[in-house]
Amino acid sequence: MKLSELAFGTAGKLVGKDEEIAGFKSDSRECLPGDLFFALKGEKSDGHYFLKDVYSKGSFAVVDREIDFSPYVIVDDVRKRMLSLALSKIEKSVKIAITGSNGKTTTKEILSTLLSDHGRVLKTEGNMNTDVGISLSILNGISDPDFSVIEMGAQKPGDIENLASIFKPDLSVITLVGSAHSAFMDVPKEKSSIANQTKKAVIYDGDVRLDLHGKGLIYTEFVKLRGYKDLKTLVELDGKTFLMDEIWGSGQIKDLNMALSVLKYLGINFNSVDIEKIQMPSGRMKFERIGEYFLVDDTYNASPESFLNTATTCAKFGNVIWILAPMKELNMDGVKEKLMNFFLKLKPKMVFTVENDDFYPFGIPYDLDKFLNILNSNDVILVKGSRFYQMERIVKEIKEELKKL
Repeated sequence: MKLSELAFGTAGKLVGKDEEIAGFKSDSRECLPGDLFFALKGEKSDGHYFLKDVYSKGSFAVVDREIDFSPYVIVDDVRKRMLSLALSKIEKSVKIAITGSNGKTTTKEILSTLLSDHGRVLKTEGNMNTDVGISLSILNGISDPDFSVIEMGAQKPGDIENLASIFKPDLSVITLVGSAHSAFMDVPKEKSSIANQTKKAVIYDGDVRLDLHGKGLIYTEFVKLRGYKDLKTLVELDGKTFLMDEIWGSGQIKDLNMALSVLKYLGINFNSVDIEKIQMPSGRMKFERIGEYFLVDDTYNASPESFLNTATTCAKFGNVIWILAPMKELNMDGVKEKLMNFFLKLKPKMVFTVENDDFYPFGIPYDLDKFLNILNSNDVILVKGSRFYQMERIVKEIKEELKKL
């Protein structure tokens, strides 16, 4: 796309030389030569303050006022025009929105892989699930997609319906109504709101707390979890059993079935060959055999629901040591009781906590020497906690020690 085309598509005006756009950014620190920077206004900052840095890198900008640099495109409202430009790029595709307290990124990645055999797929990248992140993913993605798979997240009440009203999904998926963000929003109400802006159906798990205005369609359990073998997952589809690479917990199998239910709704057939090629998205419940031990890195996120899924899966492999950091943004009503029930049910060998601050009603402070002293062959080490606590540093430390044993 050239600057002149963008100016036309945003009802803006090009000032200066017409240039080819290499990529789209909203963070001046990420700009590279030829990139187009959207000078967005936020609550605490204004992208217009960083234009000197942007142009020093050979980038251009979309702005809402005249500036001393060139070339640029001037529009009436930078955010509004960025969103409308992104929508125009995908308006002819089948738009599928995915939200949920857990599993939305995994479902998005699985669905995108499955759809890729049936057309051109544009998906939002990583967890870029705000209006800005979604828009940038779309603008930096492929042209003329047949399917657009859009992950939608909520940072405050009203976000989901706002995002759905912008990108206008044909079909939506609600993976789970869980505890994430329950400290500051009514989660069932927030997730339900996606139905207000969805044209056709909303695939979900039958949660009675959701009000989907007659658009709800309960997902089908096409794939059944049957066990594990050699760090692979044994599953069944249509009476046939086969192995999937890596360890998939019941939560991830549910995400897979959500994606398959979308295919079924769209009239797309699938079989075991399609499913065997799917890889677990990076960062999710990574099982690794290191010498005589299993290390499970599930530090991507944390909620009671995701913790139970991972801990239950780990318990199937032997004695488990939990190394846990607290979970953020939860309404704590009943959480400690729920965690204690997990503890009593799953009976871990030992629990270590990092910066516990009275979050977990069990465990002792993490200490590497104490951990190594109780470690035995074939133990499973589960590391989990909110990303705020940077539990990846614990994973790295343990990996280094296990390799010495």
